[in-house]
Amino acid sequence: MKLRIDTSAVSFICTRSPEQRIAFDTGQPKVDRETGQPLWQVQLMALDASGADVIAVTVPGDPNLTVGQPTHVDGLVALPWNQEGRSGVAFRADSLRAAGAPLAGVVTPPKLSSSSGTAGGTGKPAA
Repeated sequence: MKLRIDTSAVSFICTRSPEQRIAFDTGQPKVDRETGQPLWQVQLMALDASGADVIAVTVPGDPNLTVGQPTHVDGLVALPWNQEGRSGVAFRADSLRAAGAPLAGVVTPPKLSSSSGTAGGTGKPAA
Protein backbone atom coordinates (compact mmCIF):
# COMPACT_ATOMS: atom_id res chain seq x y z
CA MET A 1 0.00 0.00 0.00
CA LYS A 2 1.31 3.44 -0.95
CA LEU A 3 0.25 6.31 1.29
CA ARG A 4 0.53 9.72 -0.42
CA ILE A 5 1.98 12.45 1.82
CA ASP A 6 0.91 16.09 1.51
CA THR A 7 4.18 18.06 1.59
CA SER A 8 2.67 21.50 0.96
CA ALA A 9 3.40 22.68 4.54
CA VAL A 10 6.75 20.89 4.89
CA SER A 11 10.25 22.21 4.17
CA PHE A 12 12.98 19.72 3.28
CA ILE A 13 16.76 20.07 3.60
CA CYS A 14 19.30 17.53 2.37
CA THR A 15 21.31 16.26 5.36
CA ARG A 16 23.48 13.61 3.69
CA SER A 17 24.86 13.33 0.16
CA PRO A 18 22.82 11.08 -2.16
CA GLU A 19 23.98 7.46 -2.32
CA GLN A 20 23.18 4.97 -5.05
CA ARG A 21 21.11 2.01 -3.81
CA ILE A 22 22.91 -1.31 -4.18
CA ALA A 23 21.27 -4.78 -4.23
CA PHE A 24 22.60 -6.88 -1.33
CA ASP A 25 22.54 -10.16 -3.26
CA THR A 26 24.24 -9.02 -6.49
CA GLY A 27 26.19 -5.91 -5.50
CA GLN A 28 24.72 -4.21 -8.57
CA PRO A 29 22.90 -0.85 -8.53
CA LYS A 30 19.15 -1.14 -7.95
CA VAL A 31 17.00 0.24 -10.77
CA ASP A 32 13.47 1.60 -10.90
CA ARG A 33 11.14 -0.97 -12.47
CA GLU A 34 9.12 1.68 -14.31
CA THR A 35 11.84 4.00 -15.63
CA GLY A 36 14.96 1.81 -15.63
CA GLN A 37 16.87 4.62 -13.87
CA PRO A 38 19.22 3.79 -11.00
CA LEU A 39 17.73 4.32 -7.52
CA TRP A 40 19.31 6.79 -5.11
CA GLN A 41 18.71 7.34 -1.42
CA VAL A 42 18.85 10.78 0.16
CA GLN A 43 18.62 11.68 3.83
CA LEU A 44 16.33 14.69 4.32
CA MET A 45 15.22 16.75 7.28
CA ALA A 46 11.46 17.30 7.05
CA LEU A 47 10.47 20.45 8.96
CA ASP A 48 6.95 21.68 9.68
CA ALA A 49 5.21 23.73 12.38
CA SER A 50 5.38 20.83 14.86
CA GLY A 51 9.13 20.17 14.53
CA ALA A 52 11.48 18.10 12.39
CA ASP A 53 12.26 14.50 11.55
CA VAL A 54 15.03 12.96 9.49
CA ILE A 55 13.88 10.53 6.81
CA ALA A 56 15.60 8.53 4.06
CA VAL A 57 13.92 8.94 0.68
CA THR A 58 14.51 6.74 -2.36
CA VAL A 59 14.21 8.37 -5.77
CA PRO A 60 14.88 7.27 -9.37
CA GLY A 61 17.83 9.10 -10.97
CA ASP A 62 20.66 11.07 -9.34
CA PRO A 63 19.05 14.06 -7.60
CA ASN A 64 22.32 16.09 -7.64
CA LEU A 65 21.79 17.58 -4.18
CA THR A 66 24.37 18.72 -1.65
CA VAL A 67 24.27 18.72 2.14
CA GLY A 68 22.40 21.74 3.48
CA GLN A 69 20.47 22.31 0.26
CA PRO A 70 16.75 23.10 0.47
CA THR A 71 14.91 20.47 -1.55
CA HIS A 72 11.59 20.15 -3.41
CA VAL A 73 10.03 16.72 -2.94
CA ASP A 74 7.52 15.65 -5.59
CA GLY A 75 5.19 12.68 -5.17
CA LEU A 76 6.29 11.55 -1.70
CA VAL A 77 4.74 8.28 -0.53
CA ALA A 78 5.11 6.18 2.61
CA LEU A 79 5.38 2.43 2.11
CA PRO A 80 4.76 0.40 5.29
CA TRP A 81 6.64 -2.91 5.28
CA ASN A 82 6.91 -6.06 7.39
CA GLN A 83 9.59 -8.70 6.85
CA GLU A 84 10.81 -11.55 9.09
CA GLY A 85 9.29 -10.05 12.24
CA ARG A 86 10.62 -6.55 11.54
CA SER A 87 8.54 -3.64 10.29
CA GLY A 88 8.94 -0.04 9.31
CA VAL A 89 8.10 2.64 6.78
CA ALA A 90 10.06 3.34 3.62
CA PHE A 91 9.76 6.68 1.84
CA ARG A 92 9.87 7.10 -1.92
CA ALA A 93 9.46 10.16 -4.15
CA ASP A 94 8.90 10.70 -7.85
CA SER A 95 11.65 13.32 -7.86
CA LEU A 96 13.87 15.48 -5.67
CA ARG A 97 15.26 18.79 -6.89
CA ALA A 98 17.19 21.69 -5.46
CA ALA A 99 15.06 24.52 -4.09
CA GLY A 100 17.92 26.98 -3.70
CA ALA A 101 21.55 27.27 -2.73
CA PRO A 102 22.88 25.26 0.24
CA LEU A 103 22.29 27.03 3.54
CA ALA A 104 25.28 29.10 4.68
CA GLY A 105 27.03 27.83 7.77
CA VAL A 106 25.24 24.47 7.85
CA VAL A 107 28.31 22.53 6.80
CA THR A 108 31.78 23.91 7.31
CA PRO A 109 34.91 22.16 6.10
CA PRO A 110 37.34 21.03 8.80
CA LYS A 111 39.94 23.64 9.70
CA LEU A 112 43.47 22.72 8.76
CA SER A 113 46.19 23.75 11.13
CA SER A 114 49.06 25.69 9.61
CA SER A 115 51.68 23.46 11.26
CA SER A 116 50.23 20.22 9.78
CA GLY A 117 50.49 18.54 13.18
CA THR A 118 54.28 18.42 13.33
CA ALA A 119 56.66 20.00 15.81
CA GLY A 120 58.68 22.87 14.42
CA GLY A 121 58.03 21.83 10.84
CA THR A 122 60.60 19.00 11.08
CA GLY A 123 58.19 16.37 9.81
CA LYS A 124 58.34 14.55 13.15
CA PRO A 125 55.35 14.35 15.49
CA ALA A 126 55.48 16.42 18.66
CA ALA A 127 56.53 14.44 21.75
